[in-house]
Amino acid sequence: MSRHEKAADLKGNRTILRKRALVAACSAALFASFAIQAQEAPVGQAAAATDAEKTDTQKPEEKKDVETLGTVKVTGIRHSIATSLETKNESNSIVEAISAEDIGKLPDVSIAESLARLPGLAAQRVNGRAQVIAIRGLAPDFAASLLNGREQVTTGDNRGVEFDQYPSELVNAVTVYKTPDAKLIGQGLSGTVDMQTVSPLSVGERKINLNVRGERNSFGELNDGVDANGYRVSASYIDQFADNTIGIALGFAHLDSPFQEKHYKAWWWGGSADWFPADGIPGKPPGADMLMGAEIWARSADQKRDGLMGVFEFKPNDEFHSILDLYYSRFDQKETMRGIMWSQDPWTGNGVTLSNPRTARSGNVDVVTGGTVNNLEPVVRNDYNHRKDDLFSAGWRNTWKFAETWSVMADLSYSTTKRKQSIAETYAGIETVDGEGTVTPVLDSAVFDTPLSSNDFAQFAFGNDYSDPQRVLLSDPASWGHDGRIEAPRLKDTIKAFRVELHHDLDFGPFVGWDVGVNLSQRDKEKTSTVYFANLKNGRTPVAVGGDVLVSPTGLGFAGIGGVLGYDVNAALAKYYDIQQNMSDGDYQKDFTVTEKVRTFYSKVDIDTDIGSSVRLRGNVGMQIVRTDQSSVGFNVNNIDNLAAVHAGKTYTDFLPSLNLVADFGEGRFIRFGAAKTLARGRIDDMRAASNASVAQTGASAGLWSGNGGNPRLKPWRAKAVDVSFEKYFGEASYVALALFYKNLDNYIRTQTVDYDFTGYTNPNPGGTPPVSNIGTFSTPVNDKGGYLRGVEFSTALDFGEWTPALDGFGALFNASYTESNINPSGGDTSQSEQTWLPGLSRDVANLTLYYEKHGFSARINERYRSSFRGEIYSLFFSRAYTTVLADKQTDLQLGYEFGEGSALSGMSILFQVNNLTNSPYRTVQDSQFAGGASQPLEYNEYGRQYLLGLTYKF
Repeated sequence: MSRHEKAADLKGNRTILRKRALVAACSAALFASFAIQAQEAPVGQAAAATDAEKTDTQKPEEKKDVETLGTVKVTGIRHSIATSLETKNESNSIVEAISAEDIGKLPDVSIAESLARLPGLAAQRVNGRAQVIAIRGLAPDFAASLLNGREQVTTGDNRGVEFDQYPSELVNAVTVYKTPDAKLIGQGLSGTVDMQTVSPLSVGERKINLNVRGERNSFGELNDGVDANGYRVSASYIDQFADNTIGIALGFAHLDSPFQEKHYKAWWWGGSADWFPADGIPGKPPGADMLMGAEIWARSADQKRDGLMGVFEFKPNDEFHSILDLYYSRFDQKETMRGIMWSQDPWTGNGVTLSNPRTARSGNVDVVTGGTVNNLEPVVRNDYNHRKDDLFSAGWRNTWKFAETWSVMADLSYSTTKRKQSIAETYAGIETVDGEGTVTPVLDSAVFDTPLSSNDFAQFAFGNDYSDPQRVLLSDPASWGHDGRIEAPRLKDTIKAFRVELHHDLDFGPFVGWDVGVNLSQRDKEKTSTVYFANLKNGRTPVAVGGDVLVSPTGLGFAGIGGVLGYDVNAALAKYYDIQQNMSDGDYQKDFTVTEKVRTFYSKVDIDTDIGSSVRLRGNVGMQIVRTDQSSVGFNVNNIDNLAAVHAGKTYTDFLPSLNLVADFGEGRFIRFGAAKTLARGRIDDMRAASNASVAQTGASAGLWSGNGGNPRLKPWRAKAVDVSFEKYFGEASYVALALFYKNLDNYIRTQTVDYDFTGYTNPNPGGTPPVSNIGTFSTPVNDKGGYLRGVEFSTALDFGEWTPALDGFGALFNASYTESNINPSGGDTSQSEQTWLPGLSRDVANLTLYYEKHGFSARINERYRSSFRGEIYSLFFSRAYTTVLADKQTDLQLGYEFGEGSALSGMSILFQVNNLTNSPYRTVQDSQFAGGASQPLEYNEYGRQYLLGLTYKF
């Protein structure tokens, strides 16, 4: 027998023994038999296909015999842990894994919550739910996201996948690659998330599952007309035909989830800076900072998501295997927001004053924390936002084996998404209108208490009643020049790819396999944004809202305010307003198209050998050659009357070597090592061609070009990475691991002002001062100096019953990571302030799960924690901005019971879940430059607890 055959036989025997113990124990679990599909899948291919090749050559009766072997019954969460650990154990890369049991049973609305529990991963909450994922301290744009090994489009502005688009019920397993290899197409710089659907032929029997859960938010109904109750239903069907040569898997998941938010945000704090007028606010203590405006509102949404999954598999013999997988998701969110906002800075124009101030020391300055602010003109807001996302992915892979040791694979894939959104805001205030139509604002005073603690809502008490429909009129209280505003962004993202790969089994020294292939892909991302102003009829005359449009007032008691006027925004827009398109320079700059044509050539050699008599060494070494041709089209916005299309781009080549080695010392002891060069292409909005350029007509800069915009010639982030992991596995569902990583970023993308050649731009003032030169200054993203990112991760899973029978059924999972970097996104040295940290970098991330499962009963509680970080948010006028998000804890609870075999209710289980058990708030603070070195509380939101009660039936 050759060395290759011996190594394969040894590996196969070990794998079969482990799988028999697992499969025999878990036949009662819904996804038990196909959760194993995640184990040791070829990188860049769906793990489901590999498992089909491993198992579907067995006849059904042979599989039944295998399932009866084994004496240790491992079910529920212990089975899922064992399955995930086997994936981690057998991989040649450093990976984290989730099995179907994890995804299906934990109280997860989407894959995002499941991912957030893995070592070194952290979720950012958007609208109260986990949405985007940071891996090892790097923002979502540094990671890659795949479905069955294929790169996925994104519904957001950039590359970070919004994982709330993927229902947890339809994804069979997830593998997160922290070290890449040459076959991993579309790999990220921080890591690669590969979501996998099921292989029906690997299941080997018919499976049907039905699930229904009712849902309620603890806040009830914050806004009239938006229900606090919802539900989730899902169904799956898996079957095989024609002597187990044809397989089909179908899945459907519907989510109707209520969203409720209590929101407070300080607009900004100021008063101590040199540029602030010394006597700008009479009554304010000299040199003290104070609140300069705020907003308080209640937001409610009806979130609906429909997901469909289909897998069609055909394997008539050992030589040919074909699998077609389809995925579709539609997300539809209708959101109502009602609240109040006001400005109280010295430029407001109403002569704001302060009386009875109270102060406290914060950092280097005094801060006004209470008193009475006078001469305010609050704005009552009623908004309606509608967002609809459609996402579709399809992949068709065919594998042919020939000459025993040779095979060829061809893969064709398509992924596309469309987002349509409408953000409508309308304004009202207390005004008086005389017989001649003169509008006079009614000013107000507010008693306020704004403690420096970030642990609760600030409190305000106004003198006027802003829920009175006779006094609160539709108008423009803040003199913004319009009575309402509507923005309608549109986004489309498409990836088309074709891949061919040749594989050959080797028996040459330590080398056991060789792969060579090419992947051709094209990505097109388009975004447009149209802005409309809504102005009241009859010359913008303020008007009271009629009874046919009114709804019940919205209470803001959580911030001390009794309530605000409520009305149907769509009905009001139709009845009282004229709507006309109104685009500014900044609005036109949001429009762009970015195209990326990527050709990836790769080769990889697999290693499997023995070192002496006690150490087995396996792994791979390979290389990718990546040729990228990127371009963008956008507007050169000289002024509204002079728009010119700009087209620009760049072509570049990268060489990405990779090495993965695993030393197996036996008895569950492993040391893993990875080294690679990786890249992540720049943010798509940074690569847009849209710009604003003009020639100064007067002053010292007369005749000189200047402008700002994107950079279609931007090169990617590039890094060299080294990883090492020490791991010990014991029992079926227990392990402990310590991992160290170091990434050296060759460059970092920052916005800077650079010298620029404006050749091709049109002078927007042909009759004015001509340009003296085509060279000027331009503010744009550029590739600048990089730095390091390094960290340590500890993780463990403990099945307490493996130590003593008295604790049988009890267990725990725990992981913690620490990450640091010397990269300052703004340039310069990194200080201890969070404002100089990389976006997405939380220095400390931790997760703890305690569970009990025995005799059908189950209970588990999970808490995930991430320390403060710079998070990306939607800011004013739907633009993107960064803010400092404070440390966050999220606690989830699940209780359940599964009826056993022999019971009249066999196959049925009951689940009770509570998400956000402690009603954890979302908190941000203001950057310190406005507050003399102190970071004042900025935003405080609560989302309530989410209760779910449901039934699952499987047969």
